[in-house]
Amino acid sequence: MSVNNHGLPSRVPAIAEIGRLLGDPAVADADKYAALQLLVQDHADLDEVEAQSALWAIAQMGGHEQAEQAREALLICAPQWLQMRDAALPFMDCYQALFGLQKADEASAVFAQLEILALQDAELSERLAQLR
Repeated sequence: MSVNNHGLPSRVPAIAEIGRLLGDPAVADADKYAALQLLVQDHADLDEVEAQSALWAIAQMGGHEQAEQAREALLICAPQWLQMRDAALPFMDCYQALFGLQKADEASAVFAQLEILALQDAELSERLAQLR
């Protein structure tokens, strides 16, 4: 059994299952919302690998009717996750899956945080420049 940075069993397999549920059109909307809320509820306790897995899971809702709920969840979790060293690019992958290339007004605080990170990350800087 693998452990996370907190010495607890890794939640990556459970988060991967949540991602599978979120992307499955056969799963009821209420069940998807409950699974998404589990990620939001525990987002501050996730280590970096688990947070990156959670970003992937949330991105699975891109293009689905519940994408608005996923966008809200992403923006709730972003400030905490963007404090992690390598979370900015996975965050951008998730953001683009949910928002496309549009800079959403409700994400302005997150983009301020990303702009600071981009000062030391050329790839992130390039990805931010692609947004409109």
